[in-house]
Amino acid sequence: MIELVKNSYDADASTVTLKFHPPLRSGQGRITVQDDGHGMALSDITDKWMEPATTSKVKNRKSPQKKRLMMGSKGIGRFAAAKLGARMALMSTSEREGGREEVLIPELDWSIFDGETYLSDVTIDYYTQPTNGPTGTLIEVLDLHEAWPEAKINRLILELRRLLSPIALEGTKDRFEIFLDLTECTKESTGFDGRALLDLANSAGGESDENEAKPNQVLPFPLLTSCDYEVVGAFDAEGQFKGTFENRRAGSGPEKFELSVKWDEEEGCCGPVGVHLFLFDREADALRSNMRAAGLGELSATEARKILDNIAGVAIYRSGFRIRPYGDPDNDWLTLDKRRVQNPSLHVGHNQIAGYITVADQDESDLVERSSREGFEENGAFRRLTRLVEVLLDREVEPRRYKFRSQAGISRKGKTTYQEARQLAELGKIRKLVQTLTPDKRAKAEQLLDTESARLTDRINQLEERQRILEAKSSLGAIVSEVLHEGAQPASYIATTASRLKRLYPDLFGGRGKKTDEAKAQFKKKLPILADNAGKLSTLFRNLKPLAGGKRGPPSFFFAINTINGAIDLFQNHGIPIHVSNPDGVIELIGYKDDLSTALVNLIANSLHWLEDSKTEHPKISIVIRAMDENAVIYVEDNGPGVKKEFAELIFDVGFSLKAGGTGLGLNIAKEALARSDATLAYHPEFSEGARFEIRFPRVMENNAR
Repeated sequence: MIELVKNSYDADASTVTLKFHPPLRSGQGRITVQDDGHGMALSDITDKWMEPATTSKVKNRKSPQKKRLMMGSKGIGRFAAAKLGARMALMSTSEREGGREEVLIPELDWSIFDGETYLSDVTIDYYTQPTNGPTGTLIEVLDLHEAWPEAKINRLILELRRLLSPIALEGTKDRFEIFLDLTECTKESTGFDGRALLDLANSAGGESDENEAKPNQVLPFPLLTSCDYEVVGAFDAEGQFKGTFENRRAGSGPEKFELSVKWDEEEGCCGPVGVHLFLFDREADALRSNMRAAGLGELSATEARKILDNIAGVAIYRSGFRIRPYGDPDNDWLTLDKRRVQNPSLHVGHNQIAGYITVADQDESDLVERSSREGFEENGAFRRLTRLVEVLLDREVEPRRYKFRSQAGISRKGKTTYQEARQLAELGKIRKLVQTLTPDKRAKAEQLLDTESARLTDRINQLEERQRILEAKSSLGAIVSEVLHEGAQPASYIATTASRLKRLYPDLFGGRGKKTDEAKAQFKKKLPILADNAGKLSTLFRNLKPLAGGKRGPPSFFFAINTINGAIDLFQNHGIPIHVSNPDGVIELIGYKDDLSTALVNLIANSLHWLEDSKTEHPKISIVIRAMDENAVIYVEDNGPGVKKEFAELIFDVGFSLKAGGTGLGLNIAKEALARSDATLAYHPEFSEGARFEIRFPRVMENNAR
């Protein structure tokens, strides 16, 4: 049915009407599809519409009159009719030189194509005659292959509504309307009231003006503008986005923002992309309020969520039509639910967005449709389109939503530190209350409090140590790719060379001739390289050891520059220069060097990510060590995009991240690790040349030398 509707659109029709004639049982019933398009001549019917997999829609991507981008799939029009019923009749009127011509195929039994019969071997009865009637095509499908119960009719209505774009240009000359005539479907003839089904569907799912609907007209799902957050804007062909973010829940107006998404490897141009996203919080009160504002009355939370589930999803539209299956309730092409599972406090799920993406035609976008149901080819253009929307959500939309919810106290934030927990474990408020007791009772109560406080403190210490190990392993996991890259080549060389030298070893001693000379030459050449690669692996694992989360003793003295260089060595393969300077001659620090290593690894990894992601020209990272009273101040700076000021206060929150697929753990781990050495981590939002982080770590004073 959808394919036949698209054929009508390709024929420059303004309207298409689908009509069901009961009984709608298998082997009975009738469906008619009628449009007011340019019609088909006999040659069009036999050579194009009836012929499977013709190239006409590949060669002629635009319709002849209204220059629409062709929406129907290549040469499967007759398959669509044959799929619906056993027999078909067709009448089409087209404009030809000298007047209009009507072609009539009174009956076509699809069974004649069974077996190995070719179209050229089949004789089709037809009639042609001149006419003064309007152009268009009428297809009549008879003897339905399958029954059409109420549930199937509802699915058809849903698909037709989703097919039409709710953001199509109103009032344009190129209108296209779909009508579904179910007037003959009554309780008596089909078991359901067809007209009531369409009326109920048109009135559900959002704000709409029912007076605008014509009899039997299928309306697109309206935009549910009563949302919590709205994003409107567009990407140009180079990935520059300009748009607005409106927080309806906070009562603020649209805020303008811009975003630039650089080209990634294996991406192709997807052309300009329009974006209109409506985001919802699914808390009961907020959702019921939105549905009430949408004119849907007083609903329970369950009812409200069900309506949102039916209209949620990010759909893609081209030339006023939805590209299936994007926007289907079960089609999460942006993997929103997967992202949300990884970080539910930050990311929104598939059932929280009613989104509409508009794309240009294939010539301008290189987004190629595979068929009427399978969406776009997985080419570079589609990868680019997907990443544009993902980056928009990651860097702008979800952080803004997260910030509001955090400040409003809607989302839970894990800000409690172990130091705060220890203060609570002292049971200060209870101790004040104990002071009001009589002396004998007070002594017993204080003794009990001391015991319980000590137990709580000990348990907190155990939890903190466990947390330290988990954080260390998380940091270690964050650099697994570096380990694989740095260690794979030396390890492979050692394995291969060792095996080869083993084979040559018998010829090395006690012999003469060509084999012995070759063996000696290989040993002389390979052994230094073997030693060099072994040294690289040794250095790599030595630098990783502080991050492995092993047991450790009391705080100790360690050389600052050695720890910094060890962290830098892990990232040499990126090819981005990392400069270290120590103008004040800071030598030793006091604490745990693995805490500093953990922080530096996360900070350097962050800088490298954003420098590479933003394709920064002449990227660089600078690490500067300064002396300040009893501390060494270590600045880690890069010349990347930095952090927007509105998000600067959130970057240390657990779960907050501006990276695509980020966990929101790195900076929090760095900060907590430093705290265990009485060190601190801060971000400098006023730094305008990129990003600057500041570590303050206790140092050995010159007059306190060991």
